[in-house]
Amino acid sequence: MNVQNISEAIVAIVVAIIGVVTPYLAKFIKSNKTAQTLVDILPTLAKDAVVAMQKLGVTTYIEGEVKKSKAGKIVEAALKNLGFTETDETTITNAIESAYASLTADGTLATYMQATAETEAEKKAAELKQAQADLATAQAKVTSLTQA
Repeated sequence: MNVQNISEAIVAIVVAIIGVVTPYLAKFIKSNKTAQTLVDILPTLAKDAVVAMQKLGVTTYIEGEVKKSKAGKIVEAALKNLGFTETDETTITNAIESAYASLTADGTLATYMQATAETEAEKKAAELKQAQADLATAQAKVTSLTQA
């Protein structure tokens, strides 16, 4: 037996196991209304959270991991508001990553140009320059008023 035959045998076994397990898993999910509800709403909640974090990232620089973490907290809070007392962090994270990949692939997230660390620094530099100009104007006005 060579390596190719062993690989083909392993693939055949895995496919057979998946074929046998899938109907039972589908039946369990359909019979368990809580699981079915979660399966139905989790992708939508995850997409909404990802879009919300992308929108926030337009005006404020936020690192990717922070966005993912905040999106997870949004989804978790939404699930708790819907009555799900126990939430699995891994399931939520996977849903968020899947939503991000889907929204990136279909171009939805491309509409939200993200602020970068450089643009944040440029904004602060412009604000500082404006504040210094305002200060200089105010100082000139004070000087002219005191001399009058």
